[in-house]
Amino acid sequence: MPVLFRKKKKTEPPPAERPAPEPEVQPADPQVLGTLERLKKAGVQLLVHAGGPDAYTTEVVGLGRDGFFVDTLSPPDGDRRMVPGRPVRVETLLQGISYAFETQVLAKVQFVDELPAFKLAYPDELPGERRRKSPRIDTAGDASLSFLHPFRLDALVVNVSEGGLAFEYEAAIGRLRPGTVVREILLELGRLPVITVQGRVVGNVVAELGGISLPRRYRASLAFEGMDEPGLSVIRSYIAERKVLDATV
Repeated sequence: MPVLFRKKKKTEPPPAERPAPEPEVQPADPQVLGTLERLKKAGVQLLVHAGGPDAYTTEVVGLGRDGFFVDTLSPPDGDRRMVPGRPVRVETLLQGISYAFETQVLAKVQFVDELPAFKLAYPDELPGERRRKSPRIDTAGDASLSFLHPFRLDALVVNVSEGGLAFEYEAAIGRLRPGTVVREILLELGRLPVITVQGRVVGNVVAELGGISLPRRYRASLAFEGMDEPGLSVIRSYIAERKVLDATV
């Protein structure tokens, strides 16, 4: 008896699974992008609060499609706080305007030349607040200050206005925290009489990094408090002199 064989049916390969569409990324607000780009170009320091009593410094190193990138933190022990999903608060100061915003850590990534960096979410907005009523004028290395408390310090003043000044000093001495009131500051402006002032620290950023990304120099901003008329007159005279010299250069 002949044996009948059934023809095998050709089996169709299963349809290839289509990759799930990537979630649509909402573009960041143009004002936010513009401000972050200015911070990046200026290389200003960001103060990062990532939980706990300490704050850390970093800077913007790049802008991406769905987040921006900052360098690893200084001091580096703060890096362990930057875990994905953690909310952080960022503060900075650029050209007399202070910025503060809330964001979130997205990831730790390999950035340019495979250097590590942190990716942060774009904030919804990045409002700025002008801290100075009068613009500061850069000195020419002819202005300095000295005080004894909270530690002994002699430093060059880098800019001054009727409302305050900024100065730079070696980080090894210590860090002046925002809100610290510094009394009995001897302020020397050019060849004008030395005056005694006091002020409150309103900002302190890393001006120069040393080895292992540790601060080498700080730049502190000081708002004058209780300024008397003779002291204000000296400051106004110095600013007027600097404006004349700058105009003739």
